[in-house]
Amino acid sequence: MKAIVSASAEATPQFYDLDPLNIVWHGNYPKYLELGRCAVMEKIGYGYSEMAASGYVWPFIDYRMRYARPMRLNTPVRITAGIVEWESMMRIVYAIEEVETGERVMRASSSQVAVSIETNEMQWQSPQVFLDKLAPFLPRSA
Repeated sequence: MKAIVSASAEATPQFYDLDPLNIVWHGNYPKYLELGRCAVMEKIGYGYSEMAASGYVWPFIDYRMRYARPMRLNTPVRITAGIVEWESMMRIVYAIEEVETGERVMRASSSQVAVSIETNEMQWQSPQVFLDKLAPFLPRSA
């Protein structure tokens, strides 16, 4: 599936991210993915403050990660995130690559659904405010 909009962020693993094997601990990978997710959400103008102001929160309902190789101390990585599904949920795909070599570190995906802050009810389709943010990136039909 091709992303309709994507954005990237860069990060460099630090000592506090490492496990006893001297590689980034697997439990720290979601925080790197979050950097990519925030970048794509900022690109469409729907970051955390805009979400809250719109009356919705977007909890994760699914997270999948596929590791290819470990991230290492002081080796910069590029995290790219792209929105691939938006009508009934927000599905984002991710890729992490080493900046210098371009080698794949991992691929991942996440799914989030809109929940009304007022009623605490899950929305079965994405709210119009989210669709409006995506409208400039959607392919135009002929």
